[in-house]
Amino acid sequence: MIKEYYCILTINDPMNYGNRLQNYALQTVLSRYGNTTTIHQYNRTPTKASYTKEKLHDFLRPLLWHVNLLLKRRIPMQINREKNFYKFNKDFVPADLISETSFSGVHLRKKNFCVKKVIIGSDQVWNYTFDLSNDDLEMRLGRNYPSQKLLAYAASIGLDEIDAKEASIFKQYIPRIKHISVREHKAKELLESLCHVPAAVVLDPTLLVSASEWKKLFTGVTSKQKKYVVTYFLGKPTDKQEQIIQQYAHEHDCDIRRLNDTRDPEAFSAGPREFIEFIANSEYVFTDSYHACCFSIIFERYFKVFNRNTSTMKNMNSRMKSLFEQFGLADTMEHEDVLPHYNTVAVQQQLEERQKQSLDWLQEALRH
Repeated sequence: MIKEYYCILTINDPMNYGNRLQNYALQTVLSRYGNTTTIHQYNRTPTKASYTKEKLHDFLRPLLWHVNLLLKRRIPMQINREKNFYKFNKDFVPADLISETSFSGVHLRKKNFCVKKVIIGSDQVWNYTFDLSNDDLEMRLGRNYPSQKLLAYAASIGLDEIDAKEASIFKQYIPRIKHISVREHKAKELLESLCHVPAAVVLDPTLLVSASEWKKLFTGVTSKQKKYVVTYFLGKPTDKQEQIIQQYAHEHDCDIRRLNDTRDPEAFSAGPREFIEFIANSEYVFTDSYHACCFSIIFERYFKVFNRNTSTMKNMNSRMKSLFEQFGLADTMEHEDVLPHYNTVAVQQQLEERQKQSLDWLQEALRH
């Protein structure tokens, strides 16, 4: 008997908190409508040789953990972090039914498998500055699937403009997607002006899953933790930002738990499950991360967003601006030394309204 599947086409980043959790969230929502899986799209593997090398590395990963530990090439907290991510991916977001490469197209790994719809998104699936070739970008735009099976949910470009070279690719492939929703108002503006197609703005998938559902993933990592604030930065905090964090923790008698920071080995080792638990049970969240903001909203945590201190990435603040405007938090990134406390009741009311609008859009798109 043939089984039809909703297939998620997203970034396959096995060691990225936001990416793994948005993938899990979209899978959770789509599972309400039928069988759901994730496409393992192999980007940056233009030849069979490069694809085989990546597959071999995945297969040998558990052995490499032991070798690297014995040879002291990696420190234990790095290995533990990889293991936590690896287990999360295997248990909660497996991508083992359908794969795709630029040189051989789509490969179905089961005979009774059938693609019902391909849902492109979320995360910065269309951000080509992440070292994507033209072939990779075309695949992210659904090149290898029939037009009638394509829709985009909360797809993000993550940029304030599309460069001329990539614009021609968007113009060719975006019109093939009959139902398009994006995560940011800037993405809507870019696609509608460049490709002349309508696009809706919807919530990131993480915001469609309730706090009670997310709590089912907790591992108990913070169960014996005294009161704490949590930090999660992708850039390096400035001296002034660090001073603000230290001062708040001191004034409120809190420890500082530092995700993605080797000064805190336990928090650095966190996988996606531990990541959301650290945020959920904190007194305050300091971050430069989009998804850390999403989970702060979900768990009703006060949070402060600092501008990311990095010179290696293009400006992605349009993501933050769209998120905060939807919840009446537009001044969140202003006045670096002011730590906001929000009306969480009003934010939760906005969240419920936006959840309904986003789910209504998705349900309608899946029907056609």
